[in-house]
Amino acid sequence: MKNSAHKVPLCEHLQQICTKIVASGKHLLDEDEIEKELASRRGRLQGREE
Repeated sequence: MKNSAHKVPLCEHLQQICTKIVASGKHLLDEDEIEKELASRRGRLQGREE
């Protein structure tokens, strides 16, 4: 088991990830783009189940 005393809080970890993405020059999705991406992925999963 990992020692929780050394864990970075989730919000800090997510901020670090976001900073790395921005530094790489990649585009961050806005709210509408996230919704489209989720709908696309859900559609692919539903297609497999049928």
